[in-house]
Amino acid sequence: MLRHILQPIVRNTRIGVRSYHVPDNVKPPSMDEIPVPNGSWQESHAKLQRKYNLQLIAGIVIFIGTIAYGRVTGLLWLNYSAPVPKDED
Repeated sequence: MLRHILQPIVRNTRIGVRSYHVPDNVKPPSMDEIPVPNGSWQESHAKLQRKYNLQLIAGIVIFIGTIAYGRVTGLLWLNYSAPVPKDED
């Protein structure tokens, strides 16, 4: 039974590998097809750095806000010291 399941799979993989050929209308790429850069690299770099710095600042603010919210609501315990047992009255 296993042979009946695996035989078509093996047959299809063998045919697929052996029948591959490079099409006739495909030519290798040349240096003329590479895009030419234009514009100032420094302006582009500065623009990207502004965007990345804003994302970094937003991430830090959100992280600090999450930690602060967790501490204020009591959902987050950072284990600074051993917990103090509550008095049972």
